[in-house]
Amino acid sequence: MKSARLRAGSPLAGLVVLLVVALGFLAQRQITVAAFDRVEADGVAQDAQRIRIALDYEIRLLADYGATNSIWDSSFTDVRTADRAAFEADFPPQDIRRIYGVDGVVGTGPDGRPRVGGLAGPQAGFAPLPAELARPELLRRLFDLDGGAGSARCGVVQTTASPLLYCGFASHRGDSSGSPAGGLVYFKALDPDRLAMLGEQIGLPVELVDQAAPANGRSLALSSRLGELKVTTGTVDEDRIGLSVAVPTTAGSPILIGAVRERPIHATATATLRTGFLLTAAAAALLFGAVLVLVRRGVRRQVGPMLRTTEAVITSGDRSLRVHSDDRGEIGALGRAIDTMLETIAAQDADLERAAAAREEQLRATYAERRLNEQQARRRAQEMINSSVATIMDELRVVADKTEEVRGTADTIDEQVKATDSVAHRTVEQARQANGAIEQLETSLRKVEGIAHIISSVAAQTHLLALNATIEAVHAGEAGRGFSVVAGEVKDLATATTQSTGEITAIIRSLEANATAVTSALAAMTGGIGNLDTATSQVGAMTRRQHASIDLLNEFLDRAIRRISTMAHLSEHLERRDSPRAAISAQAWIHSGGHRHPAQVLDLSVSGTHLSGSRDIPLTTGDRVEVAILLEGDAPLTLSAEIVHHTTREDAVELGLRFADVPQSAADRIRHYVMTVLNGHG
Repeated sequence: MKSARLRAGSPLAGLVVLLVVALGFLAQRQITVAAFDRVEADGVAQDAQRIRIALDYEIRLLADYGATNSIWDSSFTDVRTADRAAFEADFPPQDIRRIYGVDGVVGTGPDGRPRVGGLAGPQAGFAPLPAELARPELLRRLFDLDGGAGSARCGVVQTTASPLLYCGFASHRGDSSGSPAGGLVYFKALDPDRLAMLGEQIGLPVELVDQAAPANGRSLALSSRLGELKVTTGTVDEDRIGLSVAVPTTAGSPILIGAVRERPIHATATATLRTGFLLTAAAAALLFGAVLVLVRRGVRRQVGPMLRTTEAVITSGDRSLRVHSDDRGEIGALGRAIDTMLETIAAQDADLERAAAAREEQLRATYAERRLNEQQARRRAQEMINSSVATIMDELRVVADKTEEVRGTADTIDEQVKATDSVAHRTVEQARQANGAIEQLETSLRKVEGIAHIISSVAAQTHLLALNATIEAVHAGEAGRGFSVVAGEVKDLATATTQSTGEITAIIRSLEANATAVTSALAAMTGGIGNLDTATSQVGAMTRRQHASIDLLNEFLDRAIRRISTMAHLSEHLERRDSPRAAISAQAWIHSGGHRHPAQVLDLSVSGTHLSGSRDIPLTTGDRVEVAILLEGDAPLTLSAEIVHHTTREDAVELGLRFADVPQSAADRIRHYVMTVLNGHG
């Protein structure tokens, strides 16, 4: 009977063991696979962050391009006058699409009614806007007419063809003065080609989808320059997981950008668990004769650390935890497989961090290259400006010399008039001499007028040079943005020079009229000595007016010389204005005259720094000093500098310093430190 009970109990015990193993497998699968599915969902959520970063980058490029071209005299005039031909010349459709990736530019009136531009089509010229986008009430919402110059309003607008990224600006003059002419709206199409390009950049194939991913995964919201992005993840099937990002639009329902990726972690976990089950079942068959209690106790001992480690990974998200199973059985092998999967996930996280760091370094290198191109463009522009300035300054000096000759002639006439009262018998001879002086005056005035025409011609050529430079800057794309600013400044100075020469010409006309009047008065004085007193008084009044005209001429000449002189340092001022500057807090020392004064750094750039110190520092504007700045983690940085502005506060003094002869190594060190602070790592 005992043998019969053994024979009857053996299958039952085997079934119990198999049932326990199966239940353990199901429980382990429920815990482990669910944990790895959550890890996988977190990885997909990181993909959503990459999509957000790609969209924000596209918006930033569009906003940078729009900000530069919305503060431009040419675009302001095109929008104000609705000049379609000039607008198309300033924004060549094929060039802006090929060079800048901009698919359309529209200029509107203040009410949002389209005036110029459109979408860049396959043919030459702009194509009209789609009917749903050409509505004035919609276009008026795409820009802020009351915003400052360069203030962007960006978002997404839906059309029947494809969604469009947009950035809208108020159209201002180059000097930001006056009221805007209307709005300038720049578009980028989110068509399949652009989405494919974005997918290549972020390493994830994305496309427009009609419905969100299944909501059986993780949902979250991300803040972006386009508003709040709603992200949904969920499993599509056993082997794939889906991701959808809802992007809000200005008018209408949000657009959906989706992506589907494989589930390698889930597949690995499932395969590992399946293998573990088979190995455990085989071990159970070999250990069939063992005592059931010992089997249960051994299984519990082996599964316990694995379960605790898995639960700890799920609860804390710490992927550095390991099972560290020393068992030689199948469950021990499963624990080691789980350790291997955790190490694989940790390695993937490390790879993602290294890729992000490499991307950031690449962006820094791109920025440095762009800055170098801008500096080279400024140097070339400065060479052309210096050449023009030298020519204009030579001609203005000739005009100044001729003006002094005219002043001397006027003084001679005045002396002759005064001598007339005491030496009446020499009046006729004096009048003849005065006539000769007037003829010399008229000759000098004709020369001055010719020189003024030469200056006007040089100013016109400078204006044409600035216009050509603006067009070349547009063709140069991103690298020519700074050059475009230089060209705008040159054009404004050329316009001011032209106005000054016009005023000089008007004054010369007045001097010629006065000289003719003096000649008539002298002729009358020669013919009638009896009216000598009246004639001399008339000549005296005319000479006084001539002195006033000469003084006014000198004033305009000095003003023109000062305006043109500023052109010689234009590139330097623009370069200093365009240097990246970061607000920092660091200790510094100012060395001057053998004394050492402590100070606090307020901000820093490659071109200079802003310091705050004690009120008793004996320094003023124009002083040459040496400044030592203690940057965090580095040796002090010592540079020569000039104080360019000095402001006294209630309890401190603020000094603006411009660096002189900055070594390349020091410039690279400052640039790296400033970029680190601006990127939020300082």
